[in-house]
Amino acid sequence: MMITVGATSAVAAEPGTSDSVVVNGTTYGPEDGVVVTLDSIPVIPGSEPVGLELGNPYARDTWGSSYAISAEIAYAWYRGTAKAAANVYAGKRIVGVCIWYSQVGRANSQTVCSNASSNGSSWTPGGEVAVGWADNLSDGWPATQFNIRTTRVDPGIY
Repeated sequence: MMITVGATSAVAAEPGTSDSVVVNGTTYGPEDGVVVTLDSIPVIPGSEPVGLELGNPYARDTWGSSYAISAEIAYAWYRGTAKAAANVYAGKRIVGVCIWYSQVGRANSQTVCSNASSNGSSWTPGGEVAVGWADNLSDGWPATQFNIRTTRVDPGIY
């Protein structure tokens, strides 16, 4: 899947394996500084909110003003939120954050994505997105996973 980012649209759908992004009609890949990450974090009923900070998958901290956080809002009911704020963090601009829940033996939740947009000279943050998930706590079921895909580009790409 290729992520498209432009002045009027910034769309990323289902989780993919592509490591390229289209910004205002130009395709950029790893050789241009694009980094696509995919992380899965187990969520356990009764635990603290989980998110992802570079190098620390269990922190509630975020990537500057961009984030992906899962919180238990009722016992075994989770709400994930995400935002790609177009900020530069650890040398990369966060232009896409997608989240979804999964659990072996069940269909995945809907994938929701926040994508920043570029007008060719500046970036606009994407909106906050959210997705819910009810855990299956039956004996023998594996833990629910909170999945996060981020797309990061070189700060000089507009």
